[in-house]
Amino acid sequence: MEKAHLYEALYLVNHGIDEAVRGVQRLKKSPKLFMESYHKSMAGLERRRSIINLQFMLEMRKLEENDESYFEEEFNVWLSDEPLTNDEICQLMRGVERERKLEGKPPLVQFLTRSKRPKKTTKKSEGHSSRKVSGSPTPASGVKSTEPEDAHA
Repeated sequence: MEKAHLYEALYLVNHGIDEAVRGVQRLKKSPKLFMESYHKSMAGLERRRSIINLQFMLEMRKLEENDESYFEEEFNVWLSDEPLTNDEICQLMRGVERERKLEGKPPLVQFLTRSKRPKKTTKKSEGHSSRKVSGSPTPASGVKSTEPEDAHA
């Protein structure tokens, strides 16, 4: 969620009220304007400004507190000495891909459906060593890289 545009909108509201206050102050110099009207106008503008700012800040506080707790959990996952499970890796990558999609960027990885995942083959141990055959590793948890294999060469 982009919050900058919300704060920018609040800035514009406050800036507009500042302009209105300056206009009323200029009208105060007019000999035909009554002081009561001037004070009511100033008080009304400032009252509305405070109501808008207070409501905005209360709403944003709720959003910021929710974000703080969410990102605290995510922050702690990254600082943990325990290795991430395949499910945690997939969850983090899905979050990264969701953000990239919102930004209009192409995906870094592709998540395969269960039907398109490579089948796991069972090896019979007939006295052979359990070393892996060298070659390209299979994608973990259905994650397939969209980056060309020779991209880092």
